[in-house]
Amino acid sequence: MDDRTEFNRLYWHSRRGMLEIDVMLMPFTRNHYPDLAANDQEAYRRLLDCEDQDIWEWLRGFKLPDDQALAHIVLKVRQASGDLGVAQSQQ
Repeated sequence: MDDRTEFNRLYWHSRRGMLEIDVMLMPFTRNHYPDLAANDQEAYRRLLDCEDQDIWEWLRGFKLPDDQALAHIVLKVRQASGDLGVAQSQQ
């Protein structure tokens, strides 16, 4: 499978059952995923395998995943979507 096909598959997999998740994941995939380090790309792909309810709670900041790699990518998604609490806490 070529890179473009893989990216398209990942982009559509970023589309979830909740609009609130879609508006964070789809732009992140399109605008940030290609520039992520390989380990962050792998963590993002694992994030997409998680349940929507867990993703929702993580992206809203109610809690973070126990897995450090997933927690790191969740914070990157939140920051990219303009979550000011994340931007301030990482300064």
